Amino acid sequence: MKYQLLERKDRNVVEEGSSERKMTNFLETISEPGDVQHLNLDQLESLAEECRQRIIEVTSKRGGHLASSLGAVEITIALFKLFDLKKDRLVWDVGHQAYTHKLLTGRSQQFETLAQSKGVKKFLSRDESPYDHFGAGHASTSISSALGMAIARDLQKHTNRVVAVIGDGAMTGGLAFEALNHNGFLDKNLLLIYNDNGMSIDPNVGALSKLLTRIASSRLYNIFREESLEIAERAPFSETLGLKRTLQMMHDSMKAFFKPPGMLFEQLGWRYMGPVNGHSLKDLIELIGQVRDLEGPIVIHALTQKGKGYSFAEEDAFKYHGVSPFVPEDGSFLKKSKSSDNSVSYSKVFSEKLGELMEKDSKVVGVSAAMLSGTGLIGLQKKYPERIFDVGIAEGHAVTCSAGMATEGLKPYVAIYSTFLQRALDHIIHDVAIQKLPVRFMLDRAGLVGADGPTHQGVYDLTYLRMIPGMTIMVPRDGAELRMMIDFSYHYESGPIAVRYPRGNTVLTEENEIPPIEMGRAHLLQDGADIVLLAVGVMVEKAIQTANILEQEGFSVAIVNARFVKPLDQDMILNLASNTNLVVTMEENTILGGFGTAVTELLNQSGITIPTLTFGIPDRYISQGTPEEQSFDAGLSSEQMSHGIRERYQQLPIRKKSLKLTRKKAS
Repeated sequence: MKYQLLERKDRNVVEEGSSERKMTNFLETISEPGDVQHLNLDQLESLAEECRQRIIEVTSKRGGHLASSLGAVEITIALFKLFDLKKDRLVWDVGHQAYTHKLLTGRSQQFETLAQSKGVKKFLSRDESPYDHFGAGHASTSISSALGMAIARDLQKHTNRVVAVIGDGAMTGGLAFEALNHNGFLDKNLLLIYNDNGMSIDPNVGALSKLLTRIASSRLYNIFREESLEIAERAPFSETLGLKRTLQMMHDSMKAFFKPPGMLFEQLGWRYMGPVNGHSLKDLIELIGQVRDLEGPIVIHALTQKGKGYSFAEEDAFKYHGVSPFVPEDGSFLKKSKSSDNSVSYSKVFSEKLGELMEKDSKVVGVSAAMLSGTGLIGLQKKYPERIFDVGIAEGHAVTCSAGMATEGLKPYVAIYSTFLQRALDHIIHDVAIQKLPVRFMLDRAGLVGADGPTHQGVYDLTYLRMIPGMTIMVPRDGAELRMMIDFSYHYESGPIAVRYPRGNTVLTEENEIPPIEMGRAHLLQDGADIVLLAVGVMVEKAIQTANILEQEGFSVAIVNARFVKPLDQDMILNLASNTNLVVTMEENTILGGFGTAVTELLNQSGITIPTLTFGIPDRYISQGTPEEQSFDAGLSSEQMSHGIRERYQQLPIRKKSLKLTRKKAS
């Protein structure tokens, strides 16, 4: 089904069967970037319309990043028109805005498989296309990686151009400023497109601003500028009179007066051009064409609108940033089937419990890094605007700032996705753990996360946190345990403490139905003699399922909800290990250095020789897919694990006689 994109603001952007303008098929003729260079302006504008339609059609079925990609259509086409991507290098920040890039690099026909197993990835990836020059799923990396390419180009005496595209959101990350500062010193030829969708196209894009940009980017002006500065430098008494400095100050003052945003870049050593209407192909092609061969670091400031061309996304770009399947005609999202009437997201459990703590204690604060909505803090910010902090894409700052809060008696809860907290490892060690500061880390999206793929898998946190001295790590089985662990962390003041929980929903149970949380104590769900299953978090339910399969085959199986990864419940683990034939660990974390490693280290240090089997994420990257597909790929389905346990058990040289125990069935 095709939808006609309309330009009129008072109408929906898609209308089935519209005949106002006959749709062309330029997109179908594009097999590689060079094909775009043969199109004229009218054809390019038609191509932009087709790209928007294709993005809306596919994301309405598959989900994905809608608003950002709609906002970058013209920027993408202009770059493809002016650069040869077989030799020139184009780096996109994150990939949220790069769906048009995918469509124009031979992936249009496969775009229907977006975010599916073995399909087109949501982010750019070097192994998916030779035109994905740099892959990234985390923000603020584009300028740094592009600068590295420019350095490599010059060292190898190549002549290709390098372009980076970064959004205003990614500019909140410190890495972007580090790269800006570095190239201000190196002065490498590098073009930066600053895609600014955080502001409307205001009067700065008026006649005077356009005139100044046209003059500043023109070849004649730049020759005059460079030669006049060189003449001033060589002139007699130049240093005494400060001629060069005076000319440079006049140039900077003119830009500061007419273009205040540009002074940040200019002070860092970059030539600033713009702002320019980022949805005008004519203006973009003209400006980029004028500056692409200029020497040194150049910034083009393009003003765009997220969701451009789709009225619902234009009106609420936040809502339509990362979308689930929706109805393109009216923008309504398809309702997901509920697995249980008592089901609620882990993020909501966290936010509700934190809200209770904030209500009773003014010292409780929440901190996140550009993820207030995803972590559940957005509602609390409205209620406690002075105590909920969004620091932008700056995870390191979030951690160190929270450490500073903790020194003054506040109780900071740092809510960051597991995959993003990786970026702040040094801050956790240096600024928090060494000083034994009670910062509470809430790791959302821990474990396998589905369609976002390897860049977003939260499967390393148990490993990178477990190695830190003084760090306490808890993993809840369900929403009730999460609430109890948050309460436990509130009272814990001896050092940093982390709680990791998955993406998705949990069935809430009554807290009084399960044992209270005690430091380093596990919960024995069921006793057994042949095999001991030690599991954490979401793997507890799979351990129960696995035990049921094994019990049907005559095995006596103990099941333990470990609760703590650090410190371990040494007494329980050692006691069970001393009276069984096989110890099995289960976690949704890499098997290298995780929970299973901690258990085997404990057994080894205690002198207990017992066969062990560890289930976790293998030493490779798990591709995108549904959670079920990813779990199977990692070998973590209950059927796969029961099969592996059975095989391992049959290989045991000597089996201890099963003990008769009073059974307590898992619940």
